[in-house]
Amino acid sequence: MHYRLRLQQLLLIYLLVICLLAGCGSATSSSNSREGATRIFSTVNGDIEIPANPQRIVTQGLLPYLLAFDVKPVGAPSWEIEYPHLAGMTDGIEDIGVIEASSLEKILELKPDLIITVAGEMYDQLSKIAPTIVIPYDTIGDAHADMRMFGELLGKQEQAEQWLAKFDQKVADSKEKIGKLIKPEDTFSIISAFDKTHYIYGEGIYRGGLTIYKYLGLKPPTLVKEQLIDADKELLEVSFEVIPDYAGNHVFLDVSNGGSLNETSQVWQSMEAVKNDQVYKLDVDIFWPYDPLAIMMQMDELLLMLGSGRQ
Repeated sequence: MHYRLRLQQLLLIYLLVICLLAGCGSATSSSNSREGATRIFSTVNGDIEIPANPQRIVTQGLLPYLLAFDVKPVGAPSWEIEYPHLAGMTDGIEDIGVIEASSLEKILELKPDLIITVAGEMYDQLSKIAPTIVIPYDTIGDAHADMRMFGELLGKQEQAEQWLAKFDQKVADSKEKIGKLIKPEDTFSIISAFDKTHYIYGEGIYRGGLTIYKYLGLKPPTLVKEQLIDADKELLEVSFEVIPDYAGNHVFLDVSNGGSLNETSQVWQSMEAVKNDQVYKLDVDIFWPYDPLAIMMQMDELLLMLGSGRQ
């Protein structure tokens, strides 16, 4: 009797162990299956098979979009890692060099399972290392479309919509605050002295144009509206002498890449914005990027500029 009871207990323990092992094996198999799962993403290079849940992404030129989804890549160019609007978000990301001279050896060393890049000319080289998604610069620049596209790429569509709801609220709040600082008739220009050339910018990716005109809806002078915004033109090269024709009574000024302008000249001093101390100098590190995170920082910066009247 005692022997039979002991045998039944041993059989029960044996069956429990078998069940547990089978369960663990099933869980491991399921986990491995998830890790090895792939899906198809359509790109300029056709349909690309990518990991369903990439763990080691390398990016070139698109770092802010990944960080907006709380996805930290293993490698990116140094100039993106150092963006002011990404401060505190890039710790641990390896520098792979500038896009045009990215170190393929460094990228290979990082063992990426997915590469996301703007550098279409490097596709053949990069795609030998890992599945590579090319997103050309000229296809991005609309916060809503861009975030939804990255949401699809990363499998985070719901997070994209949540993020955009916060973005839209930020735009609305910023417009309301700025509206209290300016007059309805005020006009705003973006003027640049870049190298030896002078530019006027419209509602595009350059020098905060998207933020100033598209998102905040600040009013452009007539010529800027007619020759740039209505003409779907992002920038216009002009001579120094005609800059006042495009100048609003508020001017956002970019002086970069060795550019200069004669701020003591009669041409410059004749502008209403100059007379009223309403010329605001743009920080290139803040106003050159045009990703959604940069736009949010630019809105804060513009609010400070217009609120303080500082040059």
